[in-house]
Amino acid sequence: MRKFQVIILFTLLLVIVALFYFGGLGKQIGLKGTKAIEFISATSIVSNSDFTFKTVKGKEIEIRVEDKVFNIKGMENKTVFLKVFGWDCKYCKKEIPELVNLKKRLGESFEVVAIEAQNHTLEESLNKIKEYGINYDIISGTSHQDFYAYLQAKYGWTGIIPLTIVISKEGKVLAFELGAKSYSLSELVKASLARE
Repeated sequence: MRKFQVIILFTLLLVIVALFYFGGLGKQIGLKGTKAIEFISATSIVSNSDFTFKTVKGKEIEIRVEDKVFNIKGMENKTVFLKVFGWDCKYCKKEIPELVNLKKRLGESFEVVAIEAQNHTLEESLNKIKEYGINYDIISGTSHQDFYAYLQAKYGWTGIIPLTIVISKEGKVLAFELGAKSYSLSELVKASLARE
C-alpha cells in the first residue's frame, strides 16, 4: 500500500511540474500597479549579457553586464538609477517628481534610465514625459524579455515594480530595491554613495 502512495505522489508531482513549465503557471502575469512583467519560461537560460535599449526619443543605450557589474556605454563615471516602472503604477508615478529633481540637482554626475514595462505605446510615453516634465531617459520595455529574464535569474526579481538598481561610477550594483520604500530616493542615493 505504501509503495502505491509513493507512486501516486510522485506522479502528482510530475503533473504539477509539467503544468508549471508547459502550462503557463511559471509565468508572472503583468498586473497594473505592482507586477509588470510576464517572464519568459523559467527553463530559459540567460546567457546574453549584452543588452541594447532604445529610448522613446530614439537614443540607443548599451549595457554590458558581467558578474553583477553594469557597464553602461556613455555613462561611465556616473551614478545611475536603472529603473523598471509603469505609467499605471501609483508608486512609480509618485517617484517621478523626485527623480526629476534628483537629476536637476545632481546634474551630469547622475543619470536615470527608466524602462516602462506596462506595454504603453510610444505616443503614450511621449505624452507622459511631457506631462511630468521628465528630464531623463525612458525606454519602452515591451521587447526586453531577455533583460527581465537576466534580472530574474541573477537577482531573483519577481516582476515587482518599481524596481531601482543603483549603479556606482565603477558599474557595481550598490542597491537592488523592489517596490515602494518608506525612505526617499535621495536617501537611497546618499546611502549608496556612502558604500562606494
